[in-house]
Amino acid sequence: MLIKRFSSISATERAICCDVCDHAMLLPSLQKNQKANCPHCHHTVRVGNLWSLKRCSILALSILILMPFAFSFPLLNIQLLGTPIYASIWSGVWKMATEGYPYTAFLVLFCAIVMPIAFVVIIILLQICYLFKINAKMLLLSLNYIKSWVMLDVYLVSLGVAAFKVREYASISFTLYLLPFVLVTFLTILLFTKTSPKQFWDKFYPYPTSPDAHLRYCKTCGLSFPAEQAIGHFCPRCHADTSVDTNLILQRTWSTLIAGAIMLIPANLLPISVVYVNGAPSADTLMSGVIAFMQMGNYSIAAIVFIASIFVPVSKILIMLYLLGCVHFGYGKNIHLQMKLFEIVHFVGRWSMLDLFVLSLMMSLVTRGQIISFSVGPAAIYFGLAVFLTMISAEVFDTRLLWKNYEAHK
Repeated sequence: MLIKRFSSISATERAICCDVCDHAMLLPSLQKNQKANCPHCHHTVRVGNLWSLKRCSILALSILILMPFAFSFPLLNIQLLGTPIYASIWSGVWKMATEGYPYTAFLVLFCAIVMPIAFVVIIILLQICYLFKINAKMLLLSLNYIKSWVMLDVYLVSLGVAAFKVREYASISFTLYLLPFVLVTFLTILLFTKTSPKQFWDKFYPYPTSPDAHLRYCKTCGLSFPAEQAIGHFCPRCHADTSVDTNLILQRTWSTLIAGAIMLIPANLLPISVVYVNGAPSADTLMSGVIAFMQMGNYSIAAIVFIASIFVPVSKILIMLYLLGCVHFGYGKNIHLQMKLFEIVHFVGRWSMLDLFVLSLMMSLVTRGQIISFSVGPAAIYFGLAVFLTMISAEVFDTRLLWKNYEAHK
């Protein structure tokens, strides 16, 4: 694509393409409080307030030091029939795995422990690689895919939901170790906002481009490079395929979306949790759990659970169906509405994991006994798979297909 300027800013500029609409432009050097928006789609392509790799690695090391306290020490404490019971993130995963739900436990472990640790460790390793001039391409490629799956903020909200849910069976209190977990969560969010995989790719492997070049964009490493420098269809920096294969993108999006929609049917019809009181089972589906919160008068908690567990998964599927329909039928109008809808899907999709995190905490708190016990229902694994598959569907979808339709109908 030919390059168009942002504006007549007299500063050092370099040629880039927008990762959303593929529009080529000249990017000026940014000050700390500045950001650069694409003149075509208004997407923010660069921000000037990102931290240096050294500063990010120091924060990542601080988070890593706090993580053992946040993950393995008890966050909640209940008094059940006079017996104190403690719940930590790890104990919930372990209890879920050892009592016959290993696949559901793996989904919780993956998002609540493995991915957060992997994220901060990669930031630290990147700084080490930079200091000792070590090839960091595999670390940078991994970082591209990890950030979407770090869900500590979702787990923090699930603590509040679990506290309200357990309150009808026992008195509950938070422990001192909740503070390290809250710190880890907010510091991780801060690290998210101050890091960018594109920034690190440019730091390790800078690649200057000519202002007069016809550019091609690599979505994997964020490189905008002259088309004649491509190795076939592959990026000269990370060697990823840069071709926009419409059929392949649509096949991947449709397959994961349909699979996620199928998983959502048993997830809503089957019980997601079962509570045994004096041996009498009381099973809850996703909707009956929301109704139970409303009957207890906890309307705000009911709203949170309904939005995260029912409204968001169904809305994601409907929005993705609409966007796929726009691509298939060449509907190029309302492009900005389409982009807003896609941004919503991308942002809220991860919050559906809240229900599985609540189940993990409940498994740890309400232990099996003669008077009262708690069990995960068969819907849990289907619900977890539905969340994962719909998130993957949004990840593999390429918004440039929407903009291609828009350009064709201008």
